[in-house]
Amino acid sequence: MQVSNANQEGVKVSGPPPPPPVDAGKGVVTPPPPEDENKVFEKVEIEASVNPAQWRRHLENQLQRYIEDAVQQGMAPGNYTVNIRFLVEKDGSIADVRALNDPGYGLATGAVEVVKKGPKWSPGEQNGKKVRSYHTQPITFQIQEQ
Repeated sequence: MQVSNANQEGVKVSGPPPPPPVDAGKGVVTPPPPEDENKVFEKVEIEASVNPAQWRRHLENQLQRYIEDAVQQGMAPGNYTVNIRFLVEKDGSIADVRALNDPGYGLATGAVEVVKKGPKWSPGEQNGKKVRSYHTQPITFQIQEQ
C-alpha cells in the first residue's frame, strides 16, 4: 500500500465544518393530520359485538322461511354456509350488507335481508373510541331430508 503526497484539486477547508443552524425555539411545528372520523376499520382492538342469544334467536326465527323455500325448490339435504359481511356503524346500526358466497336457492339473498333487519350491535373500538368496522358472520342453513 502506498500513500501519495500529491495535491488534489478542490476546495481547501481549514478547520472543522461550521455547526448546523440553531432553531432557537422559533421553528414551526406541524401537527399531525386529523384522523378521519368516518374511517372504516377492517380490524379493531375491540370487535363489534351483539348479544349472542338475541342474535341467534333473530337468525333462527327469520331464516326458517328461506330454508322452507329452498326445500320446495328442490335443494339437496345438507349444510350450506353463507358468509355475510357487513359494516357496524358507530351507533351500532348495520349497513353495507353483502353475501360473500351464494349456495343458491335464495339462501344468500335471505341471509342478507335477515342481517339487515337484525338488532343493533355494540360498535368496535380503536384507541378508546367507537369506530365503524366490518364484521363477517357465517350463517349455516341445515336442509333436512324430506
